[in-house]
Amino acid sequence: MTTTAMCTRRFASVLLAGSFALVACGQGEERKAGVAVEEQCSGVFAAAAPALKRALGTEEFADLPTEGWLDTDIERMVSEYERGVSSTSRYIDCGLATADEPRRHLGVVFGMYGEQSLGSHAADPSMYPYDMGVEAEVGYRRAYLYVECTSPQLKGSDKRPARFVGSLGAEESTTPDTAATREDNLVILHSAMLAFVRKLGCVNDAGLPATPVIKPKKPSRVWPQGPVR
Repeated sequence: MTTTAMCTRRFASVLLAGSFALVACGQGEERKAGVAVEEQCSGVFAAAAPALKRALGTEEFADLPTEGWLDTDIERMVSEYERGVSSTSRYIDCGLATADEPRRHLGVVFGMYGEQSLGSHAADPSMYPYDMGVEAEVGYRRAYLYVECTSPQLKGSDKRPARFVGSLGAEESTTPDTAATREDNLVILHSAMLAFVRKLGCVNDAGLPATPVIKPKKPSRVWPQGPVR
């Protein structure tokens, strides 16, 4: 296995029990001192660059191996959808780390979800609902965006729409638990998710707007502010 492939696998984001395990990689590799966010992850974050810079507090990002990351996700999801898999998140993610503090990083990972997953974050005091896609649950360290997709690339999706979820996780960030932080996270996740559904050829971009429209919804319960960590 090549060094790049090993590093990419080590930087995979695994979504388990609603939490992220994001591990920075690239130690020992020769890489550029800093890369503009517009160059990262095939440019899918270009539209969200200001929000991403605020989220990680930097103008430059580490040069991590992310080439072809979206193609890998798409191939696996098409295959698993056609085999009847309904819920999984075993996909290589696109991760971003700051050039000066590599432990401060953010990752986006895609997967398929079952209907029972909707509403699963409603009881989390640090998560808030937003009106986007089928469902959006957003916090200052995590965010989830659910969509349904009908696409010629997904056989049978005209009768059984495919359910996809994009998940964002931020580590070692110093941003506070505020509406502004949450909305930056949603803008970042929307940018990646829009690139994902367009790559899949989802009809009507799976219901996502071309430009994110931030519409907070009233939580079903009023919770205290989440812990800062």
